[in-house]
Formats: sequence, C-alpha cells, structure tokens
Amino acid sequence: MMQGRHENMLCTFYTKAIQDTRKYLKESGYDLETCEKDDKDIPEIVRKTQAPYREFWKIKITRDLRIITLILAIPNTFPDTFPKIYLSKKDFQEIYPIPHLDQNGLICTRDPEVAVLNDTKPGEATKNLIEIAIKIVEFGITKENEADYIEEFLAYWNEKVEKIFLSIFAPKDEVCYLQIFKLSKKLFGYNYIITDSKPHLEEWLKPFAVTTTGDKAIMALYLPMKRFSPYALNTDNDLLTIIDDKNVKDSIGTYFNQDRLYYILIASFFLNGENILFGWRHKGWKNITFKGFRKNHVPLNIRLGHPKEEPVTKISLMRLDKERIFVRGGTMPTLIKKDVSIAVLGCGSLGSFLTMSLARCGISKLLLVDKECLSPENIPRHLCGFLEASCNMQKVEAVKRRVIEHFPGTKCNIFHADILELLEKDEKVLNNYNMVIVALGSRAVERRINYLLKKGLINSPVLFLWVEPLDVGGHMLYIDPKNGGCYDCSFNEKGNFIYSISSTSESFQKRESGCQSTFLPYSSLTVEQFALVASKIISSLLENRPNSSTLFTWLGDIEEFEKLGHKINPAYDAQLPYGIIKKQIMRRGSCSVCGNLKTVV
Repeated sequence: MMQGRHENMLCTFYTKAIQDTRKYLKESGYDLETCEKDDKDIPEIVRKTQAPYREFWKIKITRDLRIITLILAIPNTFPDTFPKIYLSKKDFQEIYPIPHLDQNGLICTRDPEVAVLNDTKPGEATKNLIEIAIKIVEFGITKENEADYIEEFLAYWNEKVEKIFLSIFAPKDEVCYLQIFKLSKKLFGYNYIITDSKPHLEEWLKPFAVTTTGDKAIMALYLPMKRFSPYALNTDNDLLTIIDDKNVKDSIGTYFNQDRLYYILIASFFLNGENILFGWRHKGWKNITFKGFRKNHVPLNIRLGHPKEEPVTKISLMRLDKERIFVRGGTMPTLIKKDVSIAVLGCGSLGSFLTMSLARCGISKLLLVDKECLSPENIPRHLCGFLEASCNMQKVEAVKRRVIEHFPGTKCNIFHADILELLEKDEKVLNNYNMVIVALGSRAVERRINYLLKKGLINSPVLFLWVEPLDVGGHMLYIDPKNGGCYDCSFNEKGNFIYSISSTSESFQKRESGCQSTFLPYSSLTVEQFALVASKIISSLLENRPNSSTLFTWLGDIEEFEKLGHKINPAYDAQLPYGIIKKQIMRRGSCSVCGNLKTVV
C-alpha cells in the first residue's frame, strides 16, 4: 500500500512539473506546441529511440540571425532528468556542423552552472537550458565558438569514425613509425592494436592470453602536431593546408611514396594538460600513373592533388597507454613521465597492498623481494587469496601476477630470496631504483640495510614502513643516503622506537602454541588504509625529493586503542585520530652508524 502511494505521489509530481513548465514557457513568450514522436521535424534518432519520453515540444525561435525550431524531448522523470534539446531536421541540415551540436541534432546544454535542474522551479530551469541552446546555435552560425571544436576535439572527431583501434602507444614529440597488429581474439571488442614495439606489445598481451596473428604488421606514420580542427580533413588534398611543418611534410611524402593499399596516419596535439591521439586513413595510389615522375618519387602536393572518389577515413583510438589511463585516473602526470622505478622489500600484508597501491599511482617498474611463500594464515591480511596460497605460491610471484593482471605492461622483476643474501652477492642491486621500500618487519634486516645505506653501498633513498598493533597507527621513515639522521637514530639504547604511538612499556606480540612464530595483532583494513596513505606520501617524495631524513607518522584509531585500556605515548596525547605527523630526523652524535659521518645536516 505504501509503495502504491509513493508511486502515485511521484507520478503526480512529474505530471504537474511538466504542466507547470509548459505553462511557464508559454507565458514567457515562447511559441510552443506539443507534437508527436513521428512529427516531420523530429530528428530520426529520437523517432527510433525507446527512451521513455512523456512529451515532445516544438519551439519556434525568431532571432535576428534566423528562425530556428527546437525540439524538446521531455523525459518521464522530468525535472529529475534533463530534457534533451534538438535542432529540427531542416535546421540541422542547414547549420551542421557547429560546436556542441552532434550528428544526431542534439545540442549539448550541460553547462557546468546548470548541473542540476531546480525541481522547485522547473520552468525557469528549462528556460535557462533553452537560452543556452539558442546561444550555442547563434555562436556556431557566427563562428564565435569555433575554438570549442578543439576543446571537445575527440567528441567531434569520433562522430563518424569507420575504424576503431586499440593503442598502447604513448604520444611523443618526434615523428616515428608505428605498427598495427591484428589480435588472435578481440580485446575490449576490437581486433587491431597499435604499438611502437612488438616486444612491448607481446609483454603487454601476456595476461590476456592473446597473441598477434600474421608475421607482418601494418605500418603507420605518427605525427606530433600543434593544433587540428576535427572538420579540417575530408579529402587527401586537405592535408597540405593542415600540415605547415616542412619536416613533417617530408616524412609524409616518404611514407606515401611506399607502395601500399592504404596509408594510416596517427597524430596528436597537446590540449588542457594531455595529449589528444587520433588517426585517419588514405586510400593508396596503386595503378595511378603520375606522368613525369618515377613511381616512388612523386612530390606530396602532386600525389595529394590527384582526385579520388573515396574520402579520408577517420580512425578512433581506444587508448590503453600508461599516460592516458593514469592521468585520466588522477595520477600526477609528471610522476608518470619520470618513469619511476621502486624496489619493494617484503611482500607480506603491508608490502603486498603497498605494491598494488603504487601500481595504481602509475609506478610501472618494480622489483619485489621476499623469501616466503603464501600460507592460509597469511590470507586475511594479504592482497592475495586462498587460490594462490593453495599451491604454496611464492609471495613475490603472487603479488606480481595481481599487479600485471590489473596493469598489463608493468615491468615487475622478482627475487624469491632473502634480501641480505641478495645484497651479499651484489651490494649494488638496489641502486638502479628511485626508492627502496622496506616492509619486512624485521629489525635486524632493517638495521643492516640502514648500515649499507649510510656507508654508501646503497645510494637510493630508503623508506622503512611498519604498522603498530591494534590499529593504533603506522610509520614511514624516509632516510636520505647522505643527509640527516638514519634508521638507528630513531631508536634508543634499549632498542625501542623513540616515536612509537603506543607506550613502549607494553608488549603486543602474540605467540601461537609451542615455538611457532610471533605476530602483531592488527586488522587488514588498517593495513590497506595505511598502504593508501603511504603511497600518497611516496608519490610526493618522488615528485619533490627532500634532502633530509623525515619521519611520517600516521595515527590510526588512537581513541579506541585507549578505550581498550592501552596507553598512548604522551607525545601524542593532544592528537586526533587519522592525522599525519611529519618530523625531521636529525643525526645523533652517539649513533653508531652515522654519528661520525662527515656530512653535516
């Protein structure tokens, strides 16, 4: 019964909103009439669609430039759903193309200032949308908004594309050749993919169990450009007016002088902080004789000037390259372009989640080191699950698989070994990485790595991470190879961490029956949360590398910790949960590792 009343209430509300809006627009002076879906002025796309529209309104607008007719498709759930505004079929044929008008006659009125219709004044809100639509059409006719073509380039370019390719190629500043391969089965619904390197593509395809077919790739020419209008290229000859760089023209000329059935050009230009990538295809000139010129020595202007019936074919690219995917996902573009690499020592609970979080930040070169295999008791606090643990999979292999399944193309080297044994064989194995992250949970190993760092055998900055028990927080200790204090400077003579959140007088380690290993009690959610916080700080450290050692302490649920009867270090008494405290680590003169080093802080 309640449900029926609710439906009746909504139905009454929507019906009244439409009636009030229609009345308001007429009283505002609009020449409005209600029409049927099969009216001759309604665009074909609206006639064919099954969208739930309650009414269609035809509004004649008389302005100085011309008379236009707008079609408003009013949805069943208006004003909670925007009405769509179209140009009449006749007006569309005479005016198209203009910015913000798509190939179906729809006018894009989603102005940022009108993100939500005012449901208390639907008439005024709809009037605002109509005025926006009129202004778009008028500016389009007078070409005042011509620059908007570039702002929304891909929306216009992709309107009438005939080919769609996948692409793992990241745009660059130099002209180069690309390769297009056919795939053994469709990915994301498409058969062809563009790359600048076959080995790169093969590595990228591995997680999908997909290969390329045929020995030969289709060669395409890549052109970096300054600007490009989506409607500037329709015939071969248009290319001469678009390209003004002589070197680029020469490259096109060389490419076109090769015998091919088709010529594919992939181009890019920089807009609003990112590269726009698109392409097109020219039919070849086979069986066409250019008098006075040898077969493969025809000047570009002569070749392009030869009339052909087939127009240029537009190509749309589904970009899967790192730059596009991560920048669109909010990752710092400069971090991606730096091509950062990180070594993660320890792939347990914290190391596994942190590795995936770093991969999400766009870090695509990783080294993973861990000597252990997955076991069932690891699973509640680990990135990987029972499937990997059931076959006793190495932690490094399990984490690598998870990362590559999520981000194909990630270069992930792994060592199933003790890090100290690895360093004993090659003390410089970590020096090719921008940062070394230590998430081992072993004081002895951490001290040895710190020693090698401060003695100059490791020259990459090292970040030591660990969580404290019972969700009270975690620490990120960044140690610069040359400046500031070291790992040992943060511990007192008794071996206790000076900046511990929990009171150092308590022991939280738990031991299983017999002589099995001890463990610290903390939840998986805390580990994941801390890993996310840490990855953000790591991104910042990589972006703006400090020249001193710094401790970042993340406070967890310290209030709950105290409610359980445990004590907090007095240094954190005034702090609130889930904050981050930053502290510079100075060198201690009494430190046995760095106290006697010559470098001054």
